[in-house]
Amino acid sequence: MSKNQIACCPGCGGRIPFKKFVQLNNYSVTNCETCHARIEISNRTANAVMAAVSGIVSAASMVLGAYIGARDFESLIGGLLAGVAFSFLMMVAICRYAYRHSQLNRIHLERIL
Repeated sequence: MSKNQIACCPGCGGRIPFKKFVQLNNYSVTNCETCHARIEISNRTANAVMAAVSGIVSAASMVLGAYIGARDFESLIGGLLAGVAFSFLMMVAICRYAYRHSQLNRIHLERIL
């Protein structure tokens, strides 16, 4: 797996835009812009684990930021904003990692019907 691999359509190899990829979850699908194939995430367990870890890291960074800001800098709002900024950066990093290491499946119409 190369370092610059990105999410692509299993049917035609067309690139899936980052915005469309981020909106995918375990119960949603998207369409390829090139061949119009319906695409879903195939590694649902890994996707669920990443979502849980990112939620825990985000919540912990906001709480810890607010606590440290109030304790050391006497600024609850400043610490909370720093925690929100850190959690935002962590979420973007996790989404970028998932975008580069995703496994996508093409949905066949026989499965739906």
